[in-house]
Amino acid sequence: MARGFAGAAQITITYAFPLYDRRKGPDIHNLNPELLRALAEAYGEPVSPEDLFDAILALLSATSYSVRFAEDLEDTFPHIPFPADPVLFHRAVTIGQEIRALESFARASSDQFKPKNFVRSRSEWTGPVGLHQGDEGEWFFCADGTGKFDGLPPRVWEFAVSGYRVLKRWADARDGLDGPTYWPQFRDIAARIHELLHWFDQADLVLAEVLEDTLSREELGLAAPATEPVDE
Repeated sequence: MARGFAGAAQITITYAFPLYDRRKGPDIHNLNPELLRALAEAYGEPVSPEDLFDAILALLSATSYSVRFAEDLEDTFPHIPFPADPVLFHRAVTIGQEIRALESFARASSDQFKPKNFVRSRSEWTGPVGLHQGDEGEWFFCADGTGKFDGLPPRVWEFAVSGYRVLKRWADARDGLDGPTYWPQFRDIAARIHELLHWFDQADLVLAEVLEDTLSREELGLAAPATEPVDE
């Protein structure tokens, strides 16, 4: 799992959170066993490392997460609020599973997020990749002005991670390559982003409910966060 967060000072920091440490064995995970046990006790059922990972992925992906926790993200690692209600935890797990499947290319995007009018080709693609907009705002996939298309939602185009627009960065990395080969992949990436944005919004609804009733550090058996001494 990797997530980028931009703080109020516009400094972007990216964290990586691998679930497993394969150097120590195929099933050795990086999660705190005490946290897994505490959540299992709170929810009255076992919590697997994968479920905890997916729940964290969902909550970190929530649309408003970086805004809600902007102050914390300035100088510390992301804080994860765990719900007191196991139903909310399971909702987060389900959403996280969908996000993980899309981001890891374990499945294709759902058809509802790539209808016929979504990133719709209006002309053949005969030139090299060179994504750009024309004078009137029309889109062209190829540098030579072929591969005209429409139906790209602004939110999909503007979606950024760690300050980089994902779709633009993907296309820029393929500048000059064969347009007809990469057009289907471009549409696939756009559709994945389109669906991911849906799940990020769903995660945001869960996050809002979670914040109304969270498990405390004491309930989870976690030590209180270290505090810096106050100068007198």
